[in-house]
Amino acid sequence: MKKLFFTVLFIAALHFQVRAQSETPGRYNKAIFVEALGNGIGISANYDMRIKRGVQDGFGFRAGIGGLSANGTDTDGRSVDASIITFPLAVNYLIGERRSAFEAGLGITPIYANADVYDTNNTGITDAKGWGTSGFINLGYRFQPLKNGFVFRFDWTPAFNSTGFSPAWFGISAGIGFK
Repeated sequence: MKKLFFTVLFIAALHFQVRAQSETPGRYNKAIFVEALGNGIGISANYDMRIKRGVQDGFGFRAGIGGLSANGTDTDGRSVDASIITFPLAVNYLIGERRSAFEAGLGITPIYANADVYDTNNTGITDAKGWGTSGFINLGYRFQPLKNGFVFRFDWTPAFNSTGFSPAWFGISAGIGFK
């Protein structure tokens, strides 16, 4: 009788162990948000995802597209039209298992710029186009949903590129988080 009891107990324990290992962990935490300033320089739309399933914190990545356009007149009366397209890419790490988290990250933003300068007769003087990059550090606060809902971010995002280091740069974001 003892052998039968322990055999049944062993089979039941083995069943629960196998079942626990076969269940898939939670889904990946993801967010889609719009950022003003920050890594996208102007306005950018971004996708962010944790690398490990079912966790609010840990390593993740971010990819986006953004831009900025400006036009005006310089002191000599020339018309200036300038625009950029940015592609912010980053790896990040969140510390905080609930709704509030500290976010730290590193990334690069490839930038495509186009600038046109016209004189007072509307004759083109300069037509400059080209690619550049800017690196950045990301340190800030993230409010995120436990399941689905509102995401808010505020980050200090100092940038560095061929012209030097720009410490006075910030970003603010709002969007939707989901699993």
